[in-house]
Amino acid sequence: MRLSSPAFNDGEQIPERYTAPDANELPPLRIESVPETAASLALLLEDIDSPLGTVTHWLVWNLPPETEHIANDALPESCCVGLDTFGEHGYLGPAPAEGRHHYRFRLLALDRMLDLADGAKRPDFETAAADHLLQEAELTGFREAKQGTPDA
Repeated sequence: MRLSSPAFNDGEQIPERYTAPDANELPPLRIESVPETAASLALLLEDIDSPLGTVTHWLVWNLPPETEHIANDALPESCCVGLDTFGEHGYLGPAPAEGRHHYRFRLLALDRMLDLADGAKRPDFETAAADHLLQEAELTGFREAKQGTPDA
């Protein structure tokens, strides 16, 4: 299974339009080679360098296994969107307060649809998905904190 984006390559900087508070758009994602036995897909975006620990920026599940593209304005109707670490519903783009942070998109192929309501929190998602993972793919990019302008 493979996860990629036409907006950036694995290990590269995530373009500014996909960051918060700028346009805060979900970058376009491509999904390939999903296992034939998958019943659903899930996607997560996490900041793996946060001083708070791993911070969830986006979480969706119950994507159809035949999904090949994900775009900001075209999530499949069947999917559910969870809460990020800050209790918000939807995509929260990268926005490091300081330094360089790596942001990992994780694609999970699951052997069933999850019986989990829209707006669930990450721990509830992890409990529902436990023991149902078939395969995982990752795409990681980074962002640097914006430097303030010097006082004039």
